[in-house]
Amino acid sequence: MEQFKDHPRLPKRYDITLKPDLNSCSFGGSVAVHLDIVCDTLFIVLDAADLSVDAASVSFASSKVLFKPWKVETFEEDGILVLEFGETLPIGSGVLGIGFEGILNDKMKGFYRGVFFEFWKKNMAVTQFAPVDARRCFPCWDEPAWKVALSNKLTLSNMPIVEEKVDGHLKTVSFQELPIVSTYLAAVVVGLFDFVEDHTSDGKFALDVAVKTLEFYKDYFAVPYSLPKLDMGLVTYQETALLNDEQHSAAAIKQWVATAVAHELAHQWFGNLVTMEW
Repeated sequence: MEQFKDHPRLPKRYDITLKPDLNSCSFGGSVAVHLDIVCDTLFIVLDAADLSVDAASVSFASSKVLFKPWKVETFEEDGILVLEFGETLPIGSGVLGIGFEGILNDKMKGFYRGVFFEFWKKNMAVTQFAPVDARRCFPCWDEPAWKVALSNKLTLSNMPIVEEKVDGHLKTVSFQELPIVSTYLAAVVVGLFDFVEDHTSDGKFALDVAVKTLEFYKDYFAVPYSLPKLDMGLVTYQETALLNDEQHSAAAIKQWVATAVAHELAHQWFGNLVTMEW
């Protein structure tokens, strides 16, 4: 973190809650960013794009005082959110809270909508954050070098479930905190999906490739896979790169699936554990 010693803030952890509505193709959410203020400042500047920020919800809580910004301004052309406070923020740890709303766009970036067919067309919500589109899902410092812990309340995670709550038609799922990652590596997938799962080297072709690939990379890099599980649904693929008809697919299709899966899972090491600064 030496390269950021002159920055007024150092983010350490995001607590993220998202509530997508697949019928209206919209979502609401909130984020609580645990950060350190390391020098005197009246401003907190972070990344946000295509989001409607609830100015009344924004606050910075230090150990003793709650600060409310007197000005909240989004600069869409630059994709940044500027929070200006009326007094200098205290040096030390605090929590920045922000509420926001957004649209599940059709641009295949940020938090966007996809479609699938189950008797009729239905919507799903999917994310694509690379290279700098996490800011279209939640306000953050959207740069690869700013690695932080992520604690989420979403419906699919590579961490074990901590708690599930059902309130009418609303289900809230909380997961264990992720290890530190870059913002572009976060993923959200919401929809009705079928699945296969495995814990050994047996299973469907893409799953079989994934299991064998993780075992291979563990030996090749001499570093084990860093998470307790891996959901292939969070390594988003086009259908042609994941699905294989065992009875009719040509050998070239199987090779394409194997190459795509092995390529994407390699990023669990280079890209995830070892990341370019920009």
